[in-house]
Amino acid sequence: MGNEDNRFDRFEELFWEVTRGMGKVWARIFDAQLPGSQAYLIHQLEQEGRVRMSRLAESLRLTGGAVTSASDKLIERGFVRRIRDEEDRRVVYLEITDEGRRVIGELRQQGRKEMKRVFGLLSEEELDTLIRVFEQAGCSLGELKEDTQQA
Repeated sequence: MGNEDNRFDRFEELFWEVTRGMGKVWARIFDAQLPGSQAYLIHQLEQEGRVRMSRLAESLRLTGGAVTSASDKLIERGFVRRIRDEEDRRVVYLEITDEGRRVIGELRQQGRKEMKRVFGLLSEEELDTLIRVFEQAGCSLGELKEDTQQA
């Protein structure tokens, strides 16, 4: 095995260690306030605004029942509101509330604080390099996603 293979093996090992570790950190932060699919649901609403429940289920790859259960808990806590379509009462939308935005913002701040503890010793140049690497990886993932959707 060549030196390049050894380096990539080491990179792969470290990548999984760091991503799993950071995933656990973020999960610990979010699970206290938004357990299970609640975090995914409220994040999607924050990104997209008012969304049909059926479309949320589809985009999050959850059952309608799972979206209903998660949204009921978020509604109870005042983080999300349910809105019925005025023309077709069977159509239900969900929308994040100001309180939901506040809570998710606080959780993100906690997560950023933990990320800074992990990556805070990086120099400006090292951070710029990581940003470029992740941007390139994001583009490659986008292309990979397009390829699998076309297949």
